[in-house]
Amino acid sequence: MEAGACGFLVKDAAPADLLDGIRRAATGERPFSPDVLHRLVESAVAAHSDAEDEISGPPDLYELTRREADVLALLTEGLSNAEIAARLVLGVTTVKTHVTNLMAKTGSPNRVRLAIYGLRHGAR
Repeated sequence: MEAGACGFLVKDAAPADLLDGIRRAATGERPFSPDVLHRLVESAVAAHSDAEDEISGPPDLYELTRREADVLALLTEGLSNAEIAARLVLGVTTVKTHVTNLMAKTGSPNRVRLAIYGLRHGAR
C-alpha cells in the first residue's frame, strides 16, 4: 500500500474475482480479497491495542529522575555507555544501572526500543 497499490487480491483468486477487482480498481475503489482484508483488520486491531498499552504502560518523561532523563537523551543520540559516562562524568557501571532502570520503567526490552521510546517522548 505504501508503494502505491490500491488493493490486494490473492494469486489464487477466481478469474471472475480478479476481473471484478480490476474493474473496481479502475473506478477508484480499493479491492481486497476477503482473507487479506481479514488479516489487515486483525493487524490494525492489534496495533491499536499495542498503542493503548504503550500509552497506559510506560511513564512519561517527567516521571523519570533528572539523571535518567539525561542518560536517555544521550542514549537516543546513539551514544554508548562509555560515551554517556564521559559526557555526564559518571562511571560506566552507573550508566548501565540507569539504562537498566530506564528499560524497566519504560517496559523496553532492549536498548533500541528504549531509544525509540526516548525519541517518541521527546527526550533531550
